[in-house]
Amino acid sequence: MEWIKDILNKPAVLLSLVIIIISICIVIVVIILLYRLENEKRITRAALELKKITNSIRAGLVHFALEDNCKILYASKGFYEILGYSKNEAKDQDKVSLMDFIDRSNTSFVSDIKEQLDQDTIRYEVKLRTKDGVILHMLMNGNSSIGRDNKHTLSVVLVDISEQKHMQEIILLEGERYRIATELSNDVLFEYHIRTDEMRYTEKYRELFGIDPVIIDFTDNYAERRDRIHPDDWGIYLDFCDKLSVGVSNIEAEFRLKNMLGDFIWCQLMGKTIYDDNKLPLRVIGKIVNVDSQKRELEALEYKATRDPLTGVYNKEVTIKKIERFISGNKEGRHMLMLVDFDDFKSINDNYGHLVGDKVLIYVINRVKEIFTEGEIVGRIGGDEFIVFAGNIDNDNEIEAKAALLKTKLETVYQCGESAILISASIGVVLYPEAGLHYEQMMGYADQALYRVKEHGKNNYLYYRPTT
Repeated sequence: MEWIKDILNKPAVLLSLVIIIISICIVIVVIILLYRLENEKRITRAALELKKITNSIRAGLVHFALEDNCKILYASKGFYEILGYSKNEAKDQDKVSLMDFIDRSNTSFVSDIKEQLDQDTIRYEVKLRTKDGVILHMLMNGNSSIGRDNKHTLSVVLVDISEQKHMQEIILLEGERYRIATELSNDVLFEYHIRTDEMRYTEKYRELFGIDPVIIDFTDNYAERRDRIHPDDWGIYLDFCDKLSVGVSNIEAEFRLKNMLGDFIWCQLMGKTIYDDNKLPLRVIGKIVNVDSQKRELEALEYKATRDPLTGVYNKEVTIKKIERFISGNKEGRHMLMLVDFDDFKSINDNYGHLVGDKVLIYVINRVKEIFTEGEIVGRIGGDEFIVFAGNIDNDNEIEAKAALLKTKLETVYQCGESAILISASIGVVLYPEAGLHYEQMMGYADQALYRVKEHGKNNYLYYRPTT
């Protein structure tokens, strides 16, 4: 310890050592103070943030004794503020129990809480009534502890979820309205999952079509549903399936589906594709609307507007338009027009009356419709004058065959009581483009051919080619 004695015998060295020690202590004290100051700032900031969060959440902390009529042992200021009270106000009004704030509709509150006492966390939705009588939906989260008296003390946080509850009720209400509206209508909702190729319909699909509403491999196994689609609409249905599989943005189609009774009904399908974050098609949401009655009404109106009310063939205006439209779309083809006039039809009206005359027309025209397809045009252009138009004739033999067949069908007998009415007709036959490029030109030459048949004894046909 000689070195210590040396230092003590040297005052200057001792003073320097003391100064160094004091300086180190001062530095340490300053560091500690700065650390505490920074820590207090962090705590203050955290407290402010916590206060902001608490204020935004609208929550309150409550400790209460369950078996002591839910007597409040402690309640935070936020709890009272949510309900519109101050602590003193609540105390003055003798509101010292949680039950004093719970709405009367929550009659099973205590028993429901008791059922959760053996769980780690207590979670419960409760209705509290504010000072102004407004009911708030509160979510209670907390836990319980048992005191020496074997009574339970609960520490819970009550969070105001009234706004979320209101939004949930609106969503449920809207969903229920939509469900009821769907049930009252014949609409079928569907959701098609593109990646799994799964189609899901609402239960209404089973009611209308008698098929399970969930279909796996919907587009891959489209052929299995061929008997459910009207044969004339099969191509439209295939196009609909293709658009579904690739996720076309908007999908619309109309085709006939076989219903539960085995009848084909018109359905309108509309779908909207939903895309994922990468803009790849994910699902198609849509609906099937039963438009059968509207479609048939429209068809009936169209039929009434385009048909001759007596015979059911096209009226004069529609006949002309259809012939002109066909020619304009088939200018390179060869087409046949036959002008028909019943022989001595006036005498039938004079001898038997117009009512019988009408029945004769209906009878004969029905015979004519039997030998011509939908692609050929049969129209009434006058009292007893009709037109038969056949497009894209292949050769002269076909011209001859059609004219002869028409003459045969028109040459018949109509039985009127005990009287047999002999029926025949004269036919003028012309061809496009030889007889003209338009209806009026062809009709002019057909009328000339018809006139010549009448001159030569009637009950025949004449093919007239204009001379150039």
